[in-house]
Amino acid sequence: MSEHKNAITKGDVNKMFGRALMYGASWNYERMQNLGFLYMMVPALRRVYGSKDKDEMATAMKRHLEFFNTHQTAAPFIGGVAAAMEEEEGNEAGSAISGIKVGLMGPLAGVGDSLIWLTLVPICFSIGASYSQEGGLIGVLLALLLINIINVPLKFFGLKFGYSSGSKFIQESAARGTLDKITSMATALGLVLVGGLIPMMVSVTFGLSFTQGDLTVSLQEILTNLLPGVVPMLLTLAMCKLVRKGKSPVVLIVCVLIAAVLLTMCGVLTTA
Repeated sequence: MSEHKNAITKGDVNKMFGRALMYGASWNYERMQNLGFLYMMVPALRRVYGSKDKDEMATAMKRHLEFFNTHQTAAPFIGGVAAAMEEEEGNEAGSAISGIKVGLMGPLAGVGDSLIWLTLVPICFSIGASYSQEGGLIGVLLALLLINIINVPLKFFGLKFGYSSGSKFIQESAARGTLDKITSMATALGLVLVGGLIPMMVSVTFGLSFTQGDLTVSLQEILTNLLPGVVPMLLTLAMCKLVRKGKSPVVLIVCVLIAAVLLTMCGVLTTA
């Protein structure tokens, strides 16, 4: 542990929670929730690195600007774990901090989607709808109240638990020499999960078809039967290679958008 590190206070954790309530306000297509995550982490980073250590502070902030995407209710827990690691090891454990974030964001996104979006939200809005059958806003207000009675405490206690348990976990793992192994396993799992999302997040549907007599053959059906998901995978790999070569992700997004519109107008692609 670096000797210049300062202990994160209860007030810092509360500030992180307040910022976590605005977590999704800066979502972007390039790195998803990275700005919101960094905004949440700033109170902890300021406490750990202080105002005099500007270079280390900049390094830490840059690390938390990496791609990040998970369920918003689960993000404070990951932030708490990351804050504990920043406090214990600082920039010396930069790769481990990034690895833990990648490893946690995928599984917790799945849990959050299942429990919040697919369970809590439908139940609360079904209750609210029963109070708004004849119009009025009382049903909407009731649904939002019921959701946040559960959602807000989950964020608050998730953040506190992530910080407290994260610190204890780091100390025990460091003593046993298992942190590096866990980080590698978490990173591998996170990359597998992110890779598995490609067919869901990237969609390319060809509209070309060939007719021979009474037989009509669709190019999309042929690709789906022979190599399902190969086009989204190749497109994603091509974008990754261009980004690694220094191309701007924003420029690539605009180019893909323009190409998609033109190819759809020409009939090569379809939105069906």
